[in-house]
Amino acid sequence: MRFFYPALAAMVILSVFLFLLGRQNRDLLRVRAYGEFLVRLLPLLSAGVLVLGLPFVMRYTIEGNAVLVLLVYLSGTVLLTVLMARLAAPEERRAGTLFRSEEYEGAAAIYERLIARRPLPRYYSALGACLDVLGDHRRALEATNQAIKLDPKLGIAYYNRASALAATGERTRARDDLQTVFRVDSNRRLRRAAEAALKSLGKIE
Repeated sequence: MRFFYPALAAMVILSVFLFLLGRQNRDLLRVRAYGEFLVRLLPLLSAGVLVLGLPFVMRYTIEGNAVLVLLVYLSGTVLLTVLMARLAAPEERRAGTLFRSEEYEGAAAIYERLIARRPLPRYYSALGACLDVLGDHRRALEATNQAIKLDPKLGIAYYNRASALAATGERTRARDDLQTVFRVDSNRRLRRAAEAALKSLGKIE
C-alpha cells in the first residue's frame, strides 16, 4: 500500500504530460489521423501502464531490496519512454531538426516524402516554410494553401502563408493571415511571432 501513493503521483504527472502532448497534436484529430495521434501518445501511455504495475511488482519484492527494485523499475520506465518517444515519427523529428539547423533543402525533401505517404496539413505547412526560406514563394503558397484547405484551423499554416505573401508583396493578404492566427488553433509562442510580424509589416508600409 505504501507504494500506491508514489505510483498515483507518477500517474498524475504522466496525465499532465499526456494532456499537453495531446494539445500539441490536436491538429491530427481534426483531420482524423488517429493512428498518427496515437503514435505520438504511445510512449506516455506505455509509461502509464508500467507505473500502474508498480504496486503489484513491489508487493512481491523482498523487503530488503524494495528501494533498489523501485529505482531500477522507475529508471527502466523512464528509459523505455525516452526510447519510444525518439522512435515516434522519426522522419518528422529529423526534418524539424534540419529546419532548426537551417538545412532547409534537406528538411523540404523529407517533408515532401512524408506528404507522399501521408498528406497531413502540418507537413504541407512545414514544407511551405522551407520553400519560403529557400525563396520559392510560389510553391510555398501552394503548400500552405493546401495545408489550410485540409485544416482551416491550423494557425501555423496561416503564419507560414503570411510570410510567403509578404515576400511577394501581398502585404494586405499577409496581414489578414496574421490576424487569423489569433482566431484559430495557435499556441502562445506562435501568437507572439504573429504579433511581431504584424508590427513589422506596419513599419514597412
